[in-house]
Amino acid sequence: MPQTDCIPFDYRAHAYEVAKAMQAIDHVLILAHVNLDGDALGSLVACALMLRAMDKKVVLASPSGVPEFLSFYPLPMPVFRDPSDCPFTPKTAFLLDLGTFSRVGESFRSLAQNLERINVDHHEGSGIGTLATWVEPNAASTTELMAYVAMALGQSLTGPLAQAIALGLVTDTGGYSHANTSAHVFDLSAHLVRNGCDIASLRSDLDSNIRHERMLLWARLAPKVRFLNEGRIAICAIYEEDFAATGANRSDSEGFVEYMLRLKGVALSALVREQEGGCKFSLRSQPSLDVWDIANRLGGGGHRNAAGGTLSLPLDASVSLLTDTILEHTFFWLF
Repeated sequence: MPQTDCIPFDYRAHAYEVAKAMQAIDHVLILAHVNLDGDALGSLVACALMLRAMDKKVVLASPSGVPEFLSFYPLPMPVFRDPSDCPFTPKTAFLLDLGTFSRVGESFRSLAQNLERINVDHHEGSGIGTLATWVEPNAASTTELMAYVAMALGQSLTGPLAQAIALGLVTDTGGYSHANTSAHVFDLSAHLVRNGCDIASLRSDLDSNIRHERMLLWARLAPKVRFLNEGRIAICAIYEEDFAATGANRSDSEGFVEYMLRLKGVALSALVREQEGGCKFSLRSQPSLDVWDIANRLGGGGHRNAAGGTLSLPLDASVSLLTDTILEHTFFWLF
């Protein structure tokens, strides 16, 4: 029976809407945003396990594959990087942890746009589903929403499904330290633990998976951090030469923007990373500051205290534009 009492009241209608749509689909392409993080990967796996429990054919896909820092996580099936590798012709797309086609990736975009779609996301936006759309910015992670969908389907949050849900909860709340760690998150986490989910072991795997090259990269970046407004803003730029000099890869830069925010007195941190065709920027802030609006002005998105996007400019120009936008937006907050 569906576990209605475990689903927050405000989320029940959407959870049942998505659950109903899932019952009517098959041959499903499950996609999340490029450059998977823990929530995106956890959402992919959770969705696949839920649909397979319903005897549906599914395929997991991501043009960027699984990043090395999540390589420890056991997958129930391969994650394909190219549409031509799909073992069947998809009839439906399930889009997770993204609300615009710009985040699907070029190789899968046209395919996803031409399929019927279910979309579940926790970022600001309107969503892109045709069969069902659930966009809930108040949720801590997309896996939190998928947990409620599983409950609406009457599926037990145990075993690999519970671990997939926990992966998104732990990573997107910063180990339960971010402002998005709501009472719903603690209630859901307690439910998972009561049913045998080993969240402590999962957290240990995440924290004990740091490559030597990441340490070298962070040591190289630390002296490059620039402070503005009497130390309230911290900004750092990563050049391709920084990766080359340390042997690090792009995933090794993950977490550095959060690290800068932990510095005493810092209210907003920004990381700009050089990449092919431009730059990627990441923003983090203390609860009183809204960085989503900054990212949105530059064509990005995310959450109030964690946002980002891409810029089609060289690194120095990207840093200059981002800095000006930050200073314009935060003037009245930081003075």
